[in-house]
This record gives sequence, C-alpha cells and structure tokens, in this order.
Amino acid sequence: MKKLTLLLILTALVFNAKSQNDTIIYYKNNEIRITEKDGAVEVSVNSESLTAEEKLFNGDYEVKNKPSVSPVFCFSQFSIKENKRDFNVHGTGIFAGFSNLAAKDLSEIGNVENARLKLSSFEIGLTAFGMDAQLSRKYGWLLFAGLGVKVQQYNADRNTAFVIEDNITVQREPELGRLYTKSRLVQWYLHAPIMLEYQAVSSKGNAVFIQAGVELGLKLSSKSSVVYRNESNRKVKEKIDRGMNVNPLTVDAKAEIGFNDFALYARYGLLNLFRKNRGPEVVPVAAGVIWHF
Repeated sequence: MKKLTLLLILTALVFNAKSQNDTIIYYKNNEIRITEKDGAVEVSVNSESLTAEEKLFNGDYEVKNKPSVSPVFCFSQFSIKENKRDFNVHGTGIFAGFSNLAAKDLSEIGNVENARLKLSSFEIGLTAFGMDAQLSRKYGWLLFAGLGVKVQQYNADRNTAFVIEDNITVQREPELGRLYTKSRLVQWYLHAPIMLEYQAVSSKGNAVFIQAGVELGLKLSSKSSVVYRNESNRKVKEKIDRGMNVNPLTVDAKAEIGFNDFALYARYGLLNLFRKNRGPEVVPVAAGVIWHF
C-alpha cells in the first residue's frame, strides 16, 4: 500500500509540474523534487533509506507536446543500469625484437643445417590499424584484429650466404679468400594479428594484461645480399637473388604480457619459412618488446 500511494502521488505531481519549474514535497521523511527543463520533467527522491523498488522511481520523464493534444505522461528512462566498465585494448603499436630460425621442436635455434644465424638477427614492425571489441560488459575480455607491416633480417653466420642451388635455398661459403662483412636474408611482410586479451585495471588506472592469438603474414618481398671487400679493398654490395623460396604466407602463434602501454611478446611459426623441399626445415621464432599506442 505504501508503494502504491507513493506512485499515485508521483503521477499526480508530474502532471502538474508543467506549470512550475521546481516543486519540492516531503512524504514520510523523503524529499521529492520535481524539475521541468527543456520539455522534460525530472523526478528525484532524496533518501538514504529507500528500498530497491522505491529507487526505481528516480528518473527522468519526458513530456511530449503534440498539436491540440494534452501533454502525455510517459517514462523515457525506467531501467536499472548494468555495471559496465570500459577497457582499452592493446592492439596498435611499434615492436622490435630478436628473430631467428629454429627446428620445429625448438631443439635447435639458430644452428640448423643451412640456416645458421647470428644472434644479431632481428625484426621491427608497426601495427597501424585495428578493430577491437569488448566481449564482457563487466570484465576485461577484449578481441583485437589489426593490420601493419614488419621486416625480418636474418644474418647468416660462419661466413656464409643464402643462395639458390638446383632450385633449393642453402647456405654456402664464398670463394676462397673472400670474407663477408654482411650476409643477410631479408623479408618484408604485411601482417595481421588476431588477439584475445584479458586485462585487470587497478584503482589507480594501471592496467596489467595478457594476450594470446595468431599472427598472419603475407610476404611482400624477400632477398639475399652480401657485403665484402674485393682485391682492391673496395666495399662491394652484391644482391644474390630474390624470392629465395620463402613461403608467401606465415601463420604464427603469439603471446604477450604487459603493463599499461608496454609489453613483452614471443612468437612461434606454425609454418616452415621455406617452401616444402625448397629449403631447410625451419620455422621463424621471435621475442621482443612492444609499445602500444
């Protein structure tokens, strides 16, 4: 009966609120304020002892005016708001790290036959575009899909270079007496990470997050080149070949762990770097840092 009486009083007051800007009444120690502004009537009940049902009567009510029709009373907002939090996904960014070639079981890294690399091999890249979705309205589950470019440089070890012999990519030493000061296999890719992220945000706004997913790659170019000095001690830059039997597509498993805008990442290739039977059986691996923006 108490709730019904309160509803009837509120209804009557809203109908009369059009003729005045601000009306305050008191009902059983509750202050009821009715304010008319810009064609809408706001009803608020100020009390710390309201029940959950009585709190439903706090809200904004719209009064619509139609020609030759009396004002119509209707609820424009009459719902309980859900507990929703906003989380910012970590997607676009600049990354750099060490890159190498390994056996599929990771038993050898950088020392596989015909794929022996220096530890100075590296990669850099940029994820410039992306789309994201918040999967949970309350918890920090997010999905990100991005697009960018990256370059990988594999520096050959033991004074060797990547060459093609009988349509197969192998590593070979130079002619007698020649020393390669640089020997590298370089690939450019268009890459597209697809990542699932979970993050937790502290009361101070700091975010700790982890990500896992896949990164797809489309090869844009690949070439092998060397630098050495000839008999006249002049520096010579020589391009050996292009293509190098490198697979046109890459599919990598990727994981990240980070704090705020910085993260550590690791990536493992699910496909061989070279085409089947056209080069050593190796997969690309990498680890480095990312700055998200």
